[in-house]
Amino acid sequence: MDKEKYNQSGYKDMTAFEAVQNVRREERRKLIAEIKALALSHGYIITGQINIKEITDDGK
Repeated sequence: MDKEKYNQSGYKDMTAFEAVQNVRREERRKLIAEIKALALSHGYIITGQINIKEITDDGK
C-alpha cells in the first residue's frame, strides 16, 4: 500500500492517496450496510464486528 502514496512521476501525492482511501472506506461502509440488510431480510441481526479485507492483485 505504500506504493499507492506515489504518483506516476514517483513523487508522494498524499492528497490523491487520502482521496482514494476515503472512497474505499465509503465502499466498505456501504458493503457492510448491505450485509446487515441481507441478514435482516432473512431474520437475523449481526451481533459482532464484521471484518473484511480487499483482495489484491497478489492474492493477499
